Amino acid sequence: MENQLNVLITGAISGFGRQTTELLAKDGHQIYASAREINGKNKEAANDLEQWAKDKNLNIKVIELDVSSEESVNGAVSSILKDAGYLDVVINNAGIVGFGPMEAFSIEQSQTMFNVNVFGPLRINQAVLPSMRKRKTGLIIQITSVGGRVVLPFHGIYNATKWATEAIGEGLHYELKSHGIDSIIIEPGIFKTEILGKNIPFGKPEINEEYSEYNKDMDVMFGKAMADLEPDDAPRPIWIANAIKKLIDTPKGQRPLRTVVGEAMTGGVRELNEAQTTAQKNFLTAAGLDSWNKN
Repeated sequence: MENQLNVLITGAISGFGRQTTELLAKDGHQIYASAREINGKNKEAANDLEQWAKDKNLNIKVIELDVSSEESVNGAVSSILKDAGYLDVVINNAGIVGFGPMEAFSIEQSQTMFNVNVFGPLRINQAVLPSMRKRKTGLIIQITSVGGRVVLPFHGIYNATKWATEAIGEGLHYELKSHGIDSIIIEPGIFKTEILGKNIPFGKPEINEEYSEYNKDMDVMFGKAMADLEPDDAPRPIWIANAIKKLIDTPKGQRPLRTVVGEAMTGGVRELNEAQTTAQKNFLTAAGLDSWNKN
């Protein structure tokens, strides 16, 4: 394939990451599918992906990478660059969730969510950007959430991490333009993936009990969300993979900053993004940075 790209995907052995890994590999790209504990608790999933790639003769290398560890990130990226020479695309997909009253999560649990969802992408970006800047080309895709644009009850800490990653993705969008690198954001609505079953347990269950009336509404909300995912035409993880492929195939400099994917629990977010685009342009002009609006 003449336009084969070297692609790093974090959280690549399940959910959005697995679907994206498969689709982009079928498209002829060299995929570095990363995950943590591929010789531990995730060994079965990692082996399954490797065997799938072998059976189909596709270019997928499963690598150990824990986004919460700077040593792990730097070691993995160094190994990839030694093997491939460079990376064309980086997809920051790895993440964890914690749903429930914010007060019921310990500070340590909140730090864990920020360490993975916010500092994880920062570690990845800092590890890959020097080589991208040297080549004056590259694409960084940040998978956030519509919960990075609006706030739902029961999602406070998770929302905060995704709002932070939205700011990182947009900040890089401006800062990297002069280096020929695109930084863009994908905002999924709710999808049925493995992450829904990996909610961090409360560090303070006794506090959660104090919110019993509040939690009745949480049950209603999650019940509606699950019902939205049951129909045959409900959102599927492959939609995220398809959106990523389309963005990769779009010429550099023409990719939209934000792409909302899905209809379940995305109400108003597209309209909010349009309004924010106007507000951001006005803000940059007021700051004396009107020229940045042309980027």
